[in-house]
Amino acid sequence: MPVLQIVSTKERAGKTAVAVALAQGFASSGRVRLIRAGSGPAAGADATTFAGYTFATTLGAPVSPEALSLPENEIVVVEADARVTPLANAPALVVVRGAIRDEDRALTSLGDRLVGTIATDVPASRIEDVARELTNAGLRPLAVLPEDRMLAAPSVGEIRDMLDAEVLYEGENELEVVEDVLLSPVYSDPASPHFRRFKSKAVLAPYNKTDLHLAVIETQAACLVLTGGGTPSPYVVNRAQGEATTVMLAPHETPATVSALSDVWLTSRFRGERKAEAMQALLEGRLDIPGLLKKLG
Repeated sequence: MPVLQIVSTKERAGKTAVAVALAQGFASSGRVRLIRAGSGPAAGADATTFAGYTFATTLGAPVSPEALSLPENEIVVVEADARVTPLANAPALVVVRGAIRDEDRALTSLGDRLVGTIATDVPASRIEDVARELTNAGLRPLAVLPEDRMLAAPSVGEIRDMLDAEVLYEGENELEVVEDVLLSPVYSDPASPHFRRFKSKAVLAPYNKTDLHLAVIETQAACLVLTGGGTPSPYVVNRAQGEATTVMLAPHETPATVSALSDVWLTSRFRGERKAEAMQALLEGRLDIPGLLKKLG
């Protein structure tokens, strides 16, 4: 059965997103297995992500390349660690993020094993340029995917970790994707109508603005980030009980908290159904998945 390895020369290039999307596309043609080869926290997180999708079988844990055993009755998609030597005797698809680098150009050494390249997170103004650069470098562009808000969106847990925030109430939604980060208004009267305009949101509000906190919880925000490091009213946590809003306390004032969040969209991991749907939508019309599977034999 066909085997395809997904490789890149840098971390967070989009390998997991591409692997999941291709596995989902291949699933209409037969049984598919998703394998995360490698080691370390990133490999463990990706293997856990794979286990959340029902369209492919998975081992549920990463495996070392040396111990990799490929089943004969399934289409196999293998995601490798960044910057590792690709597996021998297996076709490879290269993933680059934004633009190609010298390290990417070196992967032309794969020769006939190089199936092609998918570029992710490319600014709209650069799509044609990146496609041309990939072609000129001999990297055989298969698809050039534009920046996507959903794919870049962080989870509640990633916001917590980025801020080093203390969780005051756990809404059991650590993996929920947060599409919008909002600053609370000064007064509570306009707050609820404003918050209801956004479905999956995190709201930043000073720790001593109890009326605003209650409005955030009432509109079912994914998380409420209390800024300033002070102790909020105990009524806020009591009101959150049984709701889906995670309440966390950030150690800094609002401007510094906003600044601390600036990189979270660059480091968020791919996981969940909503990101899988977003990636499928991006590939639709840009990549001939049945043709790719046929090319793999």
